[in-house]
Amino acid sequence: MKTGLLEVMELVKIYFKENLPKYTVLKIRKKSYHPDDSHLYMAAAKKDDGTYAVWTCWNQKLKSLNHGHYGLQSKEDCEKVMDGFYYSGDSG
Repeated sequence: MKTGLLEVMELVKIYFKENLPKYTVLKIRKKSYHPDDSHLYMAAAKKDDGTYAVWTCWNQKLKSLNHGHYGLQSKEDCEKVMDGFYYSGDSG
């Protein structure tokens, strides 16, 4: 069963509402486009205090969020973290 990005976004928002209510989800991004990673995503969010955070692993199968990077200062910082953890499948 293939899950669409909008469906994942809605499930992540529900997770945040229940578990991380001080954060607002800004972006969901695939962790990679490798077929074995089809259930893995990354999430960026803004905290009520104005800082940002990125979690580099939302597991859609388990509905779990891991590997948080906190205290980021901007959306651009979130993008940099996500870029650094994105697996493109390139070997070089």
